[in-house]
Amino acid sequence: MSTSEFYDGLADDYHLIYWDWEEAVERQGRILDGLIRNALGPGSRDVLDCACGIGTQAIGLAQHGHRVVGTDISNGALSRARREARRFGRQIDFGRADFRNLDAVDGSFDVVVNCDNAIPHLADDAELHAALSASSLDSTSRC
Repeated sequence: MSTSEFYDGLADDYHLIYWDWEEAVERQGRILDGLIRNALGPGSRDVLDCACGIGTQAIGLAQHGHRVVGTDISNGALSRARREARRFGRQIDFGRADFRNLDAVDGSFDVVVNCDNAIPHLADDAELHAALSASSLDSTSRC
């Protein structure tokens, strides 16, 4: 079973991993917002959540005023993330992308986040290098 197939099947129940998923959205958004503002100063930022899953961090960051794009390899997770963003009243653009190759993601971002359990799915050092290279930030890169 591929990683995307695994998360397609888990998407409807992913929130059960958390004691209280809605509280986790708020808490993680608050913590990530604080880290971003401490590092980059006040104001909202353009953020790419490049393994957004069902939207836990993407929604939390949008609640704090950041402009968020979320990508994931799982169509099931993306579908759930879109539903949850609407339910929370947040405008977030979601699209399918593997975080090891973000060339297809349009835009430039001040911040790239990859939280929770995406990185452990990488099989070897080459995949880890590809993922970290894909999400490097500089003034000319997309992410």
